[in-house]
Amino acid sequence: MARKNPFESLQTLAKGRETRWQRSAGQQLRALQTEQQRLEQLHNFAEEYSTAPAAPDTSQSILAVRGQRQFVDRLRDAVGQQQQTVATRHAAAEREVAEWRQARAKRMALDKFVERRREAETRKRDRSQQRALDEVGNRTFIGRRDK
Repeated sequence: MARKNPFESLQTLAKGRETRWQRSAGQQLRALQTEQQRLEQLHNFAEEYSTAPAAPDTSQSILAVRGQRQFVDRLRDAVGQQQQTVATRHAAAEREVAEWRQARAKRMALDKFVERRREAETRKRDRSQQRALDEVGNRTFIGRRDK
């Protein structure tokens, strides 16, 4: 029966931690993308309404123009707030991605360590088996020589 790897539980924990950070980073990146899309929409609305004619013509009254300007001002305020939201989401996403990368690096280092230990154990076992075979060969050779 093969001996259980003493680091198996550590590897499982490290993989689970990496997966949780990966999932969290993905959620943050999706939320950032959603907020960026909202910002783009608000930018487009603000651009569209600010390029509409501002001077009253025969079809617009002064009140309508004033209302349009107020609406454009509110859109610009909304754009500013959304830019802050995007910046906050961006910072959060960067933190989550950094945590995921760190967890991944730790898991990979642990995997590499375990692999090196496994290789060292295999080399040790192979050398031991070779010594045993050499000893049997020497005994056989010595036994034949003495006869």
